[in-house]
Amino acid sequence: MRREVALLVVCLAATAAPGRAAAAEPPGKDLGSEVRGVFAAKCTGCHGPDLPKPRGRFGYVLDLPRVAGNPELVVPGRPDESEVWALVDRGEMPPPDSPAGPLTAAEKEAVRAWIAAGAPDAARTGAGPDPAEAAGVAVPSPARRTFRWVGKFHLLLLHFPVALVLAAGVAELLSACRGVRAPSPAAQFCLALAAVAAVPAVALGWLHAAAGNGAGSPLLLAAHRWSGTAAGAWVVVTAACAGRDARRGVRSRGVRVALAVGVLLVVAAAHAGGLLAHGRDFFDW
Repeated sequence: MRREVALLVVCLAATAAPGRAAAAEPPGKDLGSEVRGVFAAKCTGCHGPDLPKPRGRFGYVLDLPRVAGNPELVVPGRPDESEVWALVDRGEMPPPDSPAGPLTAAEKEAVRAWIAAGAPDAARTGAGPDPAEAAGVAVPSPARRTFRWVGKFHLLLLHFPVALVLAAGVAELLSACRGVRAPSPAAQFCLALAAVAAVPAVALGWLHAAAGNGAGSPLLLAAHRWSGTAAGAWVVVTAACAGRDARRGVRSRGVRVALAVGVLLVVAAAHAGGLLAHGRDFFDW
């Protein structure tokens, strides 16, 4: 008898649990899509993927997995510990001056429910339009996204030619101070490798800028873009002339002057790029 009662209790609990879950979240309700639609309508003006300079360097508001994976923004399952909910709850996001207007009470509750549910991604079944498209937000094409992704490698590659040109300059300076007229093998190696790395670094830099990066500071972007291009071309020509000296066995004064100019160009381009990436106040005391 006791066993039958226990089985009855288990069955009742099993049938009651889905009912409670259904009450908490109606069947078919997609919190991810709902919140992504809210973000697309109200938040892309400041944090959209195509903005050249999004506020707070947060330009991926439509990428829900990335938002949910950033503990500084969202703590899945804990809205009261999530910065996104704190800003929404205080009415600071969107800001009062946003053209999209403030969030409604229903939109705020959707954001809170989304975080409480674990910040799930939007379900894409192919049955309806993308929430961003439905809100009138331009969604980048796959080709544009590919170019934008490839351009990001500029930030990884650019350090190699910069360091190599500086190393070549130091090696050549030491040879000049010692009165050595023979080409320095170290300088020759660094300069040749810098010329090889400079070409893709410059090309990727143009792709990175074409994706909108740095457009918020057009003058600084132009200075970085053209000084970097000039530095890359100068390094390639200097490396070719240095190779001619290596075959002759004598370092010419012209190559040393050209290398010194190349170092200055690289430093200028790197400085402009640093200010562009980190802000004009990066070196403030």
